Formats: sequence, C-alpha cells, structure tokens
Amino acid sequence: MKNKLKPQNISATFVNTHFVDEKYHQQHSQLVHQHMDVLELLYVVKGYGYYLVSNQEYAVKPGSLIVCNQGVLHGEAPFQKHNIQSYCCVLKDLRMPDLPPNALMDPSCPPIVYFDAERPCIEHTLRGIHEYNNRGHSYQHICNLLANALLNIVHNRLKEENNQTEPENKKTDIKNKSNEALMKKIIEYLNQHYMEPLTLEELADIFSMSHYYLSHLFKTETGLSPMKYIVYRKIGEAQNLLMNTDMRIGKISDDTGFSDSCHFCSMFKKYVGVTPSQYRQHFRGK
Repeated sequence: MKNKLKPQNISATFVNTHFVDEKYHQQHSQLVHQHMDVLELLYVVKGYGYYLVSNQEYAVKPGSLIVCNQGVLHGEAPFQKHNIQSYCCVLKDLRMPDLPPNALMDPSCPPIVYFDAERPCIEHTLRGIHEYNNRGHSYQHICNLLANALLNIVHNRLKEENNQTEPENKKTDIKNKSNEALMKKIIEYLNQHYMEPLTLEELADIFSMSHYYLSHLFKTETGLSPMKYIVYRKIGEAQNLLMNTDMRIGKISDDTGFSDSCHFCSMFKKYVGVTPSQYRQHFRGK
C-alpha cells in the first residue's frame, strides 16, 4: 500500500504576473539573469523551446512549469527557436522549512514539472490571475488567493515526484560531488566578476588548473563555455536594466563590462535580435 503524502498548505504574497506571446519570444530572448527577492513560476501554454535554470538546459513544451527560486540564474537559451506562449507568476514572502527565502524546492532537484491531465486547471488559474491583475489593485486579494492555490498545486506535484525518485537520488558519486562543488565556486566567481575584463587563462590561474581542463569541465557541467557564460550574464543583466531603469545605454554598456557602446549594441543584437534602443522601446515606449 502506497504511503500517502500528508497535506501541507504553504502561502506566499502575490507580486505580479506576465503573459508572453510567440512574437515576444521570437524577437526578444530573455537571457540568463536572477532575482534576489522573488520566486517565479513560469508555465508554457503553447509551443516548444528550451530554458536555462542554474546553467542547465531543459526542453519545455505545453504543460511545462519551471520553478525559478530566488537567486537562481534562469533565462532562455539563445540561438534556439522559441515559439512558446507562457505565463509567469511572481511571488514573495515564501518561507519553506530548511530552504532559503522564496525557494519552493531544493536546488538539487530538477526545477521543471510537467502537467498533463491537470493542464486545464493550471491554465484557468493562471488566466484568472492575469485577468484579475489587469483590473487593478482592488482585485489583488483575488490574485493572491489564486496564486497561492497555484503554488500549492505545484508544491504537491513536486512532493509527489521527489517521493517517487528519492531512492535513486540517494545514490552519490564522490567525483560528481567534487565537480559540483568546484563548479559552484567558479560560477559564483563569474557572477561576481562578469562585468570585469577576464580571460580563460586568468580564470584558470585563479582556480589553479589548466584552461583546457576548466573549459572542458565547465562545458560538460553546464553546456556552455566559460566565456559564453560571461556573455550571457552581461546581456541578461543589460536586458533587466533596459526594462526596469532609465539608465543611459552608454552607462549600461559600461556597467555590464562591454568595451564600448558599439560593441555592446552589436553583441546585444546578435543575442537578443534587436538593438538595445529597440528593446527598451518595446517594453517601455521610450
């Protein structure tokens, strides 16, 4: 007889919701970035693509829901065709036992779950959150109730899947654990210094290894080269600044570590598909 999971209601505070259509995804890939004060639940309604979470790439399809804990790097994979429609539900003030603030799941677990039979329920809930959110502040209490219903549905699914895979997860590999610890240190360093001039050789010297081995290990573990990862971080941070601040483009170029504004504009268009000015105008009408 199967052990039934004990119900455990959790709660958080609704912040915002976004609906993104195919045109946006096709024209404006959102590269890797992180939020230090919220949890995001990203749900794919239609289409197929790829999404990066903690530098691991995951295939997404209709019914995919991606959990982006606070502080976790996430974003779309560039050079991939994205034709998805998605909802993003943003929450804060989540407190889970033995987890950091605004973390719904242990970072060692896969951050993606797939809904099949429950898809209509999930999609109606997200659509309701989005529609009531657009009606103004007086409907925030309804958004909060619906968002917490969604949060608990996802939490229960995560518990079910972790319960099923727990025996397999208990198997450990000393070499893999060692690589994970090293990779964590390297990524933490890159996240702190991505805006600074840095070569592969310099990075290898910092971690006392050959640049060949570092590059091989990094790509094996993340699917990216160290230098490509740095570019992703620069572009992703630039996107956030263009969307959420009035900072001059030249200043954004400097602060994200590009050699000059021309190089910044060229690289931004290469990875995102539009110039920084066009990107800002699309989101902010400036």
